[in-house]
Amino acid sequence: MKDFWAGGLQNRRKGRILKAILLGIIIFLILLVLILSIIYYNNIEFRSWCDENVIKKEVLQEEVNTIEIDKDDNIQVYAYDKYICILKNKTLEFYNRVGSKVDSIEIDIVNAEFASSGRYLTISEKNGQKFYLISGREKIYENTIEGNITEINVSRNGYVSIVISNTTVKSVVDIFDRTGKEIFKTNLVNSIAIDTSISQDSNYLAIAEVDITGIIIKSSVRVVSIEQAEIIYRYEAPTGSLITSINYQEKNKLICMFDDSIGILDGENYSELLKYENNKLAFVTIGLSNRVVLVEETSTGEYTSDTNVRIINPNNNKTKQYNTSNVAKAILTYSNKIALNFGTELHIIGTNGILIKKYKSNSEINDIVMTDNLVAIVYNDNIAIINF
Repeated sequence: MKDFWAGGLQNRRKGRILKAILLGIIIFLILLVLILSIIYYNNIEFRSWCDENVIKKEVLQEEVNTIEIDKDDNIQVYAYDKYICILKNKTLEFYNRVGSKVDSIEIDIVNAEFASSGRYLTISEKNGQKFYLISGREKIYENTIEGNITEINVSRNGYVSIVISNTTVKSVVDIFDRTGKEIFKTNLVNSIAIDTSISQDSNYLAIAEVDITGIIIKSSVRVVSIEQAEIIYRYEAPTGSLITSINYQEKNKLICMFDDSIGILDGENYSELLKYENNKLAFVTIGLSNRVVLVEETSTGEYTSDTNVRIINPNNNKTKQYNTSNVAKAILTYSNKIALNFGTELHIIGTNGILIKKYKSNSEINDIVMTDNLVAIVYNDNIAIINF
């Protein structure tokens, strides 16, 4: 009987020891993962090694799904939401993430201009009068305007703003709701509309305009209440600063890009985010949900350069960086994704500066379209699809 109780006690001790060892192993693994994660996010060299050898973020051209095309058909390719769209012979075809055709709709447009936000897509005839609003794979409405469409934008709620030229005034900005009903027009008598943007809640329309009637260029931004159809604020830029684009980001903050600086218009308060003081800037973009991107090139030799991508949060001015020993040919952004074209390589990164995918092509990459879900590379005979 004594041996029985002694054996039971010994088994319980062994059980406690095993549990302690198992708990120790679990804690060790958690700490190891935590430490490796911290090193991964803070050490660029370690991160690059992991991306290439452990996580396998690199994908080759022959490994991805493709859509067969014939460039002689005079096609146009665009991507939005979860679809790749091909416009040819006045038909808009929809393809999914694996390259399968899922739908098509008739569009009476030959030379198209595209704009999208979220699940809404607008298509207009370049310098024409007709435009469409599409949601998913459904045509919501079509409409025509007087004059010529020089630019079209759409908000994530389906509101459409159009810049119109060839009228009795220099520019007209027309805005429509998601049903196609015209809300109001804004006539610019002495200035030209360079860009428009609708706030994410569709309460405000911002118009970037340039007055070229005098000797000195004057840029300004007017903010219009969509509900009241009247100007609620107007920002006059310093003399000589040329505005090039505007974009409403989160919390109704309007990012304004000039030829010499970038600033934020928050309500009636304008603050300068940064001044261009670096002649090594290759690209600057504000076309993201909540970031500003600067691409700088630094020479490392007679024929070599490094590319440094600075991703700035306009709310707190904090910066993330992505570095590579290549020279970028082009940059494309959508929502919170950034695509860097290095010729035969495409790097797709997030706004945290972390590589998402690296694509290696067998030939030069020229045309790219992207959404928040995918990137498509357009070649002469096919479209390669990279999914995130």
